[in-house]
Amino acid sequence: MVSSINSRMIILERKTVSVKPNEERKYEDLKPMEHSIDDVLKNMRMEQPINDLNPSKTEELITPAPPPLNLSNNISNISKKGLILNAADYLRGASVDNAHSSRSNLNPIIGYDQTNLVLLDRPQPPTHKAWCSNEHNPVLTINLAKYIKPISVSYQHSKWTHDIPMSTPRTYDVVACLDFYCQNWKPLVSNCEYSSQSIGAEQFCNISFHLNVPLIGKVQFRFKENYGDSKMTCVHLVRVYGETDTPVQVQTTKNLGSEETCADLKYYYYNSYFKYTFAKKNCSVLYENDCCSDCPECCEECTISLLITFTKFCMSGWMSRAFTPTQS
Repeated sequence: MVSSINSRMIILERKTVSVKPNEERKYEDLKPMEHSIDDVLKNMRMEQPINDLNPSKTEELITPAPPPLNLSNNISNISKKGLILNAADYLRGASVDNAHSSRSNLNPIIGYDQTNLVLLDRPQPPTHKAWCSNEHNPVLTINLAKYIKPISVSYQHSKWTHDIPMSTPRTYDVVACLDFYCQNWKPLVSNCEYSSQSIGAEQFCNISFHLNVPLIGKVQFRFKENYGDSKMTCVHLVRVYGETDTPVQVQTTKNLGSEETCADLKYYYYNSYFKYTFAKKNCSVLYENDCCSDCPECCEECTISLLITFTKFCMSGWMSRAFTPTQS
């Protein structure tokens, strides 16, 4: 740049000298030319400190590219105290409190209790595994897997083809239970509406940040209306999101034992009905070993573990009798 400017200055000086004395040319004609040179010099002085820098110093001025966006950073921006999870997930330890919920088809008088299927967190709930109740304004009470500070709740129905099925929940409320019987409660959200345009998508209802809600371990869904004004209300999948300080363990890859379990169940399902019938294939085994990609039909037809169901039934009945006040 400096050599180029020197060349231009030499050419301009030659042109200035070549003007003849007897030529009718005014001094003002040369002023713009002088100003242009001054401007170039000023620019050169301004750029000179940068050009004089050593290459190592120049490299220090280069701003490194920002790191790629991380989902965990977004979560930490939302919650700086803990982690966000679905505390109503059966696989994490959540369960339905049948003693304080409406009677449903998943908990028949004769047969095994499969109520917790409404809490089995999966991408698409099957159509024939819904929690259905014919009570007016049925309620679903849930023992959460962890104590959380609630952030939002959601409902997801199974996919449909044309019109939204009758008995699909339309509006509902959710309250936080402050005691075992949920007699003392605090409202979390009200008049949450499940849109008919969702076609099986999860729809959220956020909890206001202004609510002074303590850590909760039990919630109750109160269904108010359904589509078609049906006497039966069928609920497929509910979720309760909140903050917790407890780390959440996430398994990203299968181990050898999981691969063998999934391979055996897939083979039994398609080739040996007898072996599949007596195989250990409850929902916990299938989802915890990530077998749904290998055998999606197995996960769709899975059942709640009978041993866990029996244990929770006994504990719920014992606690109900133990805490039921005597009537005079």
